Amino acid sequence: MAPIRRRSTRALGGLLLALAACGGNGGGNDTPPPGALGTLAYVETECRDTKEGFVERQALRIRQGDREPVTVFETPTVGPIAGVAGLCRYLTRTRYGERAISRQAFQAVAVSPDGTSVVFEVTDEFSVSPPLPLDLPPDQKGLFWVRADGTGLRRLGLPSRQRSFFLNSYGGVYTWPGLRFSPSGRTIAFADRGPDAAGHDADQIGTIDVATGTRMQITGLPPAHPPPPFLSDGPTIAILPFIDERTVSFDSSANPGDLNPNGAFLLMTIETDGSDLEVPLPSPIAVPGGVITLQFVITGDRPRATLVVVPGEPVNQSNPPTIREVFVIDEKENALQLTNFRRSDTWDPLLDVDREHIYFPAAADPLGTNPSESCQIFSIDRTGGDLRQVTNFRESEHSLSGCLANGAVGQGCFVLLGAQDPRNRPLVFYSSCDPLGTNPNGAQIFAVQPDGSGLRQLTDSRGLMREADGTYTGTLPGQWAYGPYVP
Repeated sequence: MAPIRRRSTRALGGLLLALAACGGNGGGNDTPPPGALGTLAYVETECRDTKEGFVERQALRIRQGDREPVTVFETPTVGPIAGVAGLCRYLTRTRYGERAISRQAFQAVAVSPDGTSVVFEVTDEFSVSPPLPLDLPPDQKGLFWVRADGTGLRRLGLPSRQRSFFLNSYGGVYTWPGLRFSPSGRTIAFADRGPDAAGHDADQIGTIDVATGTRMQITGLPPAHPPPPFLSDGPTIAILPFIDERTVSFDSSANPGDLNPNGAFLLMTIETDGSDLEVPLPSPIAVPGGVITLQFVITGDRPRATLVVVPGEPVNQSNPPTIREVFVIDEKENALQLTNFRRSDTWDPLLDVDREHIYFPAAADPLGTNPSESCQIFSIDRTGGDLRQVTNFRESEHSLSGCLANGAVGQGCFVLLGAQDPRNRPLVFYSSCDPLGTNPNGAQIFAVQPDGSGLRQLTDSRGLMREADGTYTGTLPGQWAYGPYVP
């Protein structure tokens, strides 16, 4: 393996949490009709509380444009499991379907950049919260590829030996991307386990050639642990978007070449042939009583948007009590802080395909247009100007949970922004809000234009329902991915 290169950065603050996707090649040059949508792949989890016990199953569904979803993969039903009365009702009341990743079989899903194919991972190795007897047959465990119309399903190989979620000491579940397509769609990158240079088993990056199924470990990172508040047995790698066809980006808390001695999550890159690992200099953190001085300089045309944990106490209650702000960083590593909400529930930003605007969920009220402090999508330009509120969601007079995905109905709904179609620019997001009056007790995936117009509901999960016999059923979308319009 080539020597490790240290790359300096001026991204200031604490933990670098996420890198926003910068779009793709769009899959062609034809202009889609106004409002046209692409390929949405999503896992749907359905549970029931029966007299015999808890029952649950999952399915992967794919929706292309305005067509009805097709089901391409289903896992065997689990249960009935006695002794867990009311578990389905409890799990569904949070309206956070992605939490199913910590107990169920689907671990990751990705849509190719041209929207024509889907890759997903299924395994029964990581059911922990709560543990379920999944007992999948061997032919239903692995990494799989399928066309977006539901045909051509084939197994690419064994599943990863590392899970795609974190548990923290406060009982929270955090999902991190487990699969990424290269810009051409010919290669996928994923987190796995493998040997380092000394033969020690550790978290690594692997790739698979989609056409041939050839699998390759491209990193040789030493063993590591995630930093607090994540539990020590959690993943130490999160896959981020490819920089280009040959360059994979990822967050890692490993310490290759003693360049990350504090074990913080740092943005690293590596070539798909395993060469040229780049590790940034650790970001400076203000000492107690000190002040971080930011350099407000943005140049070039390839910015990236990210969350940074900054020092201080958040104005809203959360576990852990951290402040997350949106930053933009250009290719020269100049950093600009775009928000100063001092909240813990400002979430992953998304860079517009025009590279001039950034979208992000937040529960702040910087414009005086969100007095209930409900979770909304905001937009801002890359220089910190033109702040706008895109959505106008409201579930209660004052939200108790803001953008935290832990509130029951009436306490406040949340938004998780996930993708933007690079051709006609709709934002695609997961939300427990009910803006159309069709989602009173659950969560759905929606799309909206950057100016707030054209709001559409893309899924039809039932949420929490009380049946005639007094028992409860719950259906929520979980892991999901989106690819652009295909003419």
